[in-house]
Amino acid sequence: MPEDLALIFAYHFPPENVIGALRPFRFCKYLSRLGYKCHVISAADRTQMPGIDAQFVPDPFETKPGRPLGWQAERAIRKFVLPGVVGSQWAIHAYKAAAQYTREHPRQRVTVFSTFPPVGTHLAAYWFARRHHLPWIADFRDPLGGYSNDIHTSSLTKNVYRKLERMIVSSADFVIANTDTAQDELRRAYPERADRIKLIWNGFDPEDRLPPLPVMYSGRKVVSHVGELYAGRSATPLLQSLRRLIESGKLAPDDFQVCLAGEVAEGSIPDPGFMAAASKAGWLKLIPDRVPQQDAHRIVQTSDALLLIQPHTALQVPGKLFDYIQIGRPILAFVPPNSPVERILRNSGVPYHCIYPSFSQHELDESVLQFFQMDSVECRPSPWFEAEFNAQTHAEKLADLIQQANSLRAESSVVSRIPQRESVEPEP
Repeated sequence: MPEDLALIFAYHFPPENVIGALRPFRFCKYLSRLGYKCHVISAADRTQMPGIDAQFVPDPFETKPGRPLGWQAERAIRKFVLPGVVGSQWAIHAYKAAAQYTREHPRQRVTVFSTFPPVGTHLAAYWFARRHHLPWIADFRDPLGGYSNDIHTSSLTKNVYRKLERMIVSSADFVIANTDTAQDELRRAYPERADRIKLIWNGFDPEDRLPPLPVMYSGRKVVSHVGELYAGRSATPLLQSLRRLIESGKLAPDDFQVCLAGEVAEGSIPDPGFMAAASKAGWLKLIPDRVPQQDAHRIVQTSDALLLIQPHTALQVPGKLFDYIQIGRPILAFVPPNSPVERILRNSGVPYHCIYPSFSQHELDESVLQFFQMDSVECRPSPWFEAEFNAQTHAEKLADLIQQANSLRAESSVVSRIPQRESVEPEP
């Protein structure tokens, strides 16, 4: 009997220190325990971290800048069509690596799994699965078509995103969304494929929990946000609200401190004068650099309360939310109403307060004040949270999809081999 092989295209993978590396790593870890052989093809160099069958395929755009045709072509794509990391050159090399690996390991039942972003993971999987007639499961950590809703995105880029998404959804045996809202949106866009669009949330590793640590008492209530503040994730409304509350005498600047640790994109915080004055007053601490994971964990584990900033989208859930809930201290979430973040918090068992981008200035100030007056208690996550967002359970769901995809392929193959009865034209 052939061995079950999950061939995983994951551009991001440990030891790379990005949140997107954790999801494929956890799938790989727990699928292996379920009896699957996993082979990961990644742009992350795992030579210093043996123990997982992961193949390092460097991205030529990053490692060989300025090289002739391929590099220039991807540069043009990034500049004029798809901004950011695309991985089009990497996809070609990843495809070749997968072909070589499967040639060297012929007695295996292969299922292709790709996880986005970047789009190069899905391109490699699309080419490889079609060429070798293999089942393919496409994981959308960010809905590709969601980028087409950005008002700053050109019409050309929107059109390309939509066409790529349709190609992937139409070709993959199953598509995975990582929030219920994203799943609903994909099902509305592709009703003919609705039964093939499944939900597997992001979550936490039960063997790598993030417990609370004793609060680093400084005489202030410390409220921390760790992670990049990029376009759309703006802390400005919250910080301006806090200044108004201080100026009105409703909050004392010596009683609290907001800590923002992580890279900061232009426009995501107030002007330099505001930041300098708040920092000098002591109620704001800014660490505008990428924070090593161990340091980031320690900041959130020792804070009195935690801050989540996601006002620009009701589609996605930041990975830090699952860390925050494990710690169990109060969470202030700046999110749209009825977002997946708010629904998770509502059932998490952890104290929280939501503020909405649609709030008036008065509503925002009153809501922020209520949160800063909350006690810094610790609560264990609810049984619902433990069951719904456990990475081991997620791997079991993926394993079930792998079996379904192979069964569907086998049934399709049998049907295609059944001779069709010739039609007989009636005599005139």
